[in-house]
Amino acid sequence: MYEKNFAEYKVTNLSSKFDEGSATKMGCVGTLELEMNVKTVTKSCEGVVVKSRTKGDGTGTITLTMHCKYSDYVKMHGMDLDNLKEGVYAYGQNSKHKEFCLTAEAYDEDDVKKYLAFPKVIATSGVKKSVENGAEEVAQIELELTVQPDDYGNGYYEALDSELTDNELKTKWINNFTPDLVQISST
Repeated sequence: MYEKNFAEYKVTNLSSKFDEGSATKMGCVGTLELEMNVKTVTKSCEGVVVKSRTKGDGTGTITLTMHCKYSDYVKMHGMDLDNLKEGVYAYGQNSKHKEFCLTAEAYDEDDVKKYLAFPKVIATSGVKKSVENGAEEVAQIELELTVQPDDYGNGYYEALDSELTDNELKTKWINNFTPDLVQISST
């Protein structure tokens, strides 16, 4: 177990996988904020809480500010509608946001690497843009994603590179992550 403090200060290699096949890099991340949800169950006796347990529920919210690859932006917002001419995309009542897998690498101030994976996320914010004529810096977009639990009840996975002994897992994490990849095989 890594005994030092791990404080993420940089996120890179943010990648998305919308269907079978390999993930592709989404763009350049400005910030990634994550908040996973919990459920607290209490037991009362004669009006006094005598026991409580808090557990994760596998859901959460990710807020990203970034420069996003256009094809990913179109896919996540369901703008690639079948009834449009080639090269035309639209957002409206027929746009169904697509579920995808999101992976990334995070680093601490000593360049210790951590792998991140969210196997089932979906954009919960609509198309939102801000353009400033004459700006000296290109504006990033903000995306809000909902984290959903996978078949194992988990919405979020992480692993320190230094603790992973499975080199195949390290190789596949970003481009080919699946929840089955990190489970102990029963064979």
